[in-house]
Amino acid sequence: MAARLVIGPVDVEPVVREWVDAETLQRLVARHRRGDWGEVDARDARDNVRAAYHQQGRLRSVYTVAKDLQVWVITHNLGTDSLHTTVLIPEDA
Repeated sequence: MAARLVIGPVDVEPVVREWVDAETLQRLVARHRRGDWGEVDARDARDNVRAAYHQQGRLRSVYTVAKDLQVWVITHNLGTDSLHTTVLIPEDA
């Protein structure tokens, strides 16, 4: 996906800030905004493309930033006034 997606305000959960530096967070959010979903499975990738195309639902990206540390970036409520993005560690999901 080449276009930049509108993902609304970004909320980073406090535990993520403890484990991931600001530069890496910015890079992950930029990848999500570009439609680079990271390590999602084929079904989630299809769901993301469909949600982005129709501007409804949610987008989920998964990135491994360390050996045992994954970060999820989830955009909720595409196409609505309550559009927002959350960055979290899966245990917080």
